[in-house]
Amino acid sequence: MKRAAGHASLIAIAMVATAGAAGTAFAQDSSDTATPSAQAAEAEAAADEEQADQGIADIVVTARKREENLQEIPDSITAFSADAIADRRLERIDDFLAQTPNVRINNDQDTATNNIAIRGLGSNRNQAAAVAFSVDGVVLPDSDAFTMDLSDVERLEVLKGPQGALYGKGAIAGAINITTKRPTNELEGEIKAGYSSGDNVRVFGAISGPLIEDKLLARVTASHRDGDGTIINALDGRGLDRNRQTRLTGRLIFEPTPDLSFDLRGAYTRERGGSTWFSLFNVLGTTGGEITSDIADTPPSQDGPSLTRRKITDFSLAINYDSPIGTFTSISAYDRIDVFFNQDLDVSPFPLVPQAYQTRLTRSFSQELRLTSPGSQRLRYIVGGYYQNSKRDIDTAADLDLCLFLGNCFSGPGGSFASSGVISAALADNRITFDQYAVFGQLNYDIMDTLELTAALRYDSIKGRLNDYQSAITEEETFSKLQPKLSLAYKPSDALTLYATYSQGFKSGNFNPASAGPAFPRVVGAETSRNYELGAKTSWFDRKLILNVAAFYTEHLNPQIFQLDAATFTQGSLNARKAEIKGIELELNARPARGFDINAGFGYIDTRIADFDGVTDTYVGQQLPNAPEFTFNLGAQYRHPISNGVDGRIRIDYAAVGRQSFQDFQNPAAPDLFLFQKAYNVVDAQLGLEGRNWSATFFVRNLFGRDYATSAFSRYIFAAGFLQLNADAVQIDPGRIFGGELSFRF
Repeated sequence: MKRAAGHASLIAIAMVATAGAAGTAFAQDSSDTATPSAQAAEAEAAADEEQADQGIADIVVTARKREENLQEIPDSITAFSADAIADRRLERIDDFLAQTPNVRINNDQDTATNNIAIRGLGSNRNQAAAVAFSVDGVVLPDSDAFTMDLSDVERLEVLKGPQGALYGKGAIAGAINITTKRPTNELEGEIKAGYSSGDNVRVFGAISGPLIEDKLLARVTASHRDGDGTIINALDGRGLDRNRQTRLTGRLIFEPTPDLSFDLRGAYTRERGGSTWFSLFNVLGTTGGEITSDIADTPPSQDGPSLTRRKITDFSLAINYDSPIGTFTSISAYDRIDVFFNQDLDVSPFPLVPQAYQTRLTRSFSQELRLTSPGSQRLRYIVGGYYQNSKRDIDTAADLDLCLFLGNCFSGPGGSFASSGVISAALADNRITFDQYAVFGQLNYDIMDTLELTAALRYDSIKGRLNDYQSAITEEETFSKLQPKLSLAYKPSDALTLYATYSQGFKSGNFNPASAGPAFPRVVGAETSRNYELGAKTSWFDRKLILNVAAFYTEHLNPQIFQLDAATFTQGSLNARKAEIKGIELELNARPARGFDINAGFGYIDTRIADFDGVTDTYVGQQLPNAPEFTFNLGAQYRHPISNGVDGRIRIDYAAVGRQSFQDFQNPAAPDLFLFQKAYNVVDAQLGLEGRNWSATFFVRNLFGRDYATSAFSRYIFAAGFLQLNADAVQIDPGRIFGGELSFRF
């Protein structure tokens, strides 16, 4: 066994039994004489039964910066309502994206580093995100903040395809919108506590209510998780994916008049965890690149440090004023993201690199101003401007054994490790500053009652500056782009929307530090994307069935590629020429009977490098990294009354992921040698009891213990070490997770 499992199953069963006893006691205390509170409960139960007999409720989203019905927007959007979030136990961004067609997230290196790819278009650990990620209207400045706790989310929207016309420079692949729960005008609260494998304890609490009724509302939340991890280092028994995270949030809404509101929001996250949960295995020499379940069952064995520390602080103030011509909105935000990690860079039991560390500090201020017209008129518009200043400091260093440069780390009988002496090397010390200015606008015009035209346009200008303190070099460059979007939506009935959309996206260029060496340009060019899409959104049988489909073709121009220069052992970024992506998506939600709900999603993409360097055929035709050929998820949930006021609930979720390349474009001499994960599937399950204001749930993730890789790097990414070790680095999955959770609402 490569992982440690806790005793969560026994604890969870006890939780369910206790909750069941509570439900029985409730039933025994009922009488024929109904008290006012009992009458209210019966009325609520009747309302719930009426809703159960109705169709699937509409989801209101803000994808186009105004509230609209999801089924009427000419875009492919996966939206998770508050009910879906609770039923599916979605707590982190990984949970949401695992149930979104053609979307993938890879976490590696440390607890903050991640890459989100939408429709095959993503990034890597050394570059900016390809997805705009916003929380309550504030676009986060750095992907280091994306993997926060999401326990207090009211709704999450994943917009697929370029969204540059409204979201700007970071939305080349799409956008993710998060809306947190608003303070309420009545006192209410929630408490959750859970335990799962790896001795992981999780608690969450929230309280909301009026400080001044109808005028000043407040909400405060606290979440904490602490676990030893389930990916165990075979050398010393440490959980490399251990994690301790605490997050505090506060929100105040002040409404002095019906037309004016102030929304002040703040959050603080503090985290301490592990890093580099990779195993070494001779994948290329054994299977030619395919990562099998046996390979993904290999436990890590590392002799070096494994530590991540992260602190995230953010504040925002949104001011809204309703006038006869529309709503004026101002959003001011400040973010600070501080990350430190210390790792075993060679991920082996040998001290080739005794330690490596990096600090990343991002600070950002942004200001958005916009005017949004009323939504009821035939011609609707949005106009606005945006400014953001961000600074990102990176300091990287390592202790290196000189044997790496001499190529003789292993010698003697059995190839034992032989040190040639250790040096400390400063690898990077730089600051990159971006000043972003943007203006944007959108027009929606109802040509007829059944035909809507949308035209949107945004212009971004980003002035970038590199201060390389290690080499005393300064570099400046400006990256600018117009990003249009055109859509035509035909709505012959409330049950059908047909649409065609063209959109563009843009990701700013960047810089290579001097330490990258002469093989890499100092300035890395900007990326662009062009997307053509056709889709249909339909509902059937009085909204008992909702089915949405989309087909698309995307051109990805000048993709930023991270690469190793084998001659100098330096690493940096450069631009390839062009990639092409085409695919389809299908999403289904159904309620075939009372208490029975089904959700499904399927995505297929064909991603190919069309032109890598403009000269040779190197890498041409190869699959883009972190872009599975298909994703499929199917969920079924059944809720049934057990006794008065108590329901039983069972849920099964199945997910399948197609062949995924971890190609890192590191070896042009043998471009067909790269790592890939073959198709795999996992099953999750839940069993629970629910009362009027409480619930108890037992859950298991990866029920059948499938072994698969979540990330991987070939030996060429760190040729000086991995070639001598005759191995490649594979990041294994966390394994089967058992757990239980109790929640109480008041």
